[in-house]
Amino acid sequence: MTKQPQILILEPSSELTFTGPFTEYVNTNLTLANPSSRDVYFKVKTTAPKFYCVRPNSGIIKAKDKTQINVMLQPIESPEILESERSRHKFMIQVKGGSAFAPDQENVDNSASYSPTPPEQFWKEVDASQVMDSKLRVVFQWPFGYSPTEGNAGDVAAANTSTTNQSAPSKIAEIKQMLRQQGDKPANSPTMSSDSELFATDPQAALQKEIELRKMYQDEKANLEKENFALMERVEQLARASRSVGALTQQQDSVPIVQAILFVVLALLLGLIIGKLL
Repeated sequence: MTKQPQILILEPSSELTFTGPFTEYVNTNLTLANPSSRDVYFKVKTTAPKFYCVRPNSGIIKAKDKTQINVMLQPIESPEILESERSRHKFMIQVKGGSAFAPDQENVDNSASYSPTPPEQFWKEVDASQVMDSKLRVVFQWPFGYSPTEGNAGDVAAANTSTTNQSAPSKIAEIKQMLRQQGDKPANSPTMSSDSELFATDPQAALQKEIELRKMYQDEKANLEKENFALMERVEQLARASRSVGALTQQQDSVPIVQAILFVVLALLLGLIIGKLL
């Protein structure tokens, strides 16, 4: 069976590159250009659908037009996973040739009587012998100085866990002190020099140190926000309780006053009665 030649122009043409860090979403774009005089249907497929989100993954490209495909790599917990999956991650761009083309624009009635078949339905009825396809391999680029075969992600996680178990005030003071020292040091200071040497000799350790500091700051910020919220709730509860006690006390104090007034009135009445009798 003769393979149909690819009519679309792909950019990039042979590989999709994703640049880390891969613990977050990583995006790359693929451009499909249609140089022909007819509309064509396209579809994007991958050998690892659990790892990627493709938008749009199918559609119609107008004649002399192009479309951009966004390919998003999902966050990966461990770089070793990508290393083991690297060889099987590929993408295929399928285009329907022959009768896959929409009718020639010159033969389409000006009254817009032509209505293209929806892509989902079209690809269910497609003839495989008329499909043109191109394959793209996937390339993972790691951050400068980082090698997925070195270091242990478990050690980093253990270090972060140990750090978060420290008391909040001590960790905040430690972070502030470190930032203050870095801000006060001149560019040629021994500390800055040692940090530069550390990055040059052991970039993995320097990267882990920066990640640890960022994680420490974020954890302490979250803890302080929770404590602040709890304190605000406690203050509000105490204020409500104080208002309730004050109202009850005022109500209780008003009873003896009323009794005293009644006693005075009765005494005056008795005095008047006795005065008249005498």
